[in-house]
Amino acid sequence: MNIPRRLWVFGVIGLLLWGIAPLTSAQTNDSDDARPPRYRVEMVIFTQPPVEKADTATPSHQGALPSRGWAWPLREPNESGFGFIKHPEQTHKLAQAARRIDAQPGFTVHWHAAWEQPGHDENRAQAIALPQSLQALGLSGQVRVYLARFLHAEVDLALATEDEQVAWILRDSLRMRSATQHYLDHPAMGVLVRIDPIENNQD
Repeated sequence: MNIPRRLWVFGVIGLLLWGIAPLTSAQTNDSDDARPPRYRVEMVIFTQPPVEKADTATPSHQGALPSRGWAWPLREPNESGFGFIKHPEQTHKLAQAARRIDAQPGFTVHWHAAWEQPGHDENRAQAIALPQSLQALGLSGQVRVYLARFLHAEVDLALATEDEQVAWILRDSLRMRSATQHYLDHPAMGVLVRIDPIENNQD
């Protein structure tokens, strides 16, 4: 593993996280109002050079990642379906960070998307399936954002190794601060997440 290169990426992400506001609890949940609050979610999923073989973290999962519930891919504004509507690329707030990560040798941004969704609780929150096109690159899984006392971002990803016999697994949940970039690290993958509250919940 190229340590300076990995540290450089941590530095870029650290600059994004600089100036984080104190963690505050969510102001409302599904039981408080008939209509839940709405949020704009943006997420970047990328692969990075795997750790050295001497590291204790190794790919171990056999076969495909098992499903953990219903998940729908994002859809274009003119498409019908159950998934949330994907926001245009020109609205991405993490575009600069994604470009810098993608420019590093061995790092590849595979998915960068933004969407709007309601802040449902863990039992009602809808998961987003990664595009099927990423399966050709060995990447599959789903992501989800839900609102309990705090906002949470949940990722459930599998990255197949070259021989496709095992896969790296990233299955984690992160408590979020709104309007702030957060980072999930992994020996072979990384995820940037930002969630912004939508002030005026209009139809």
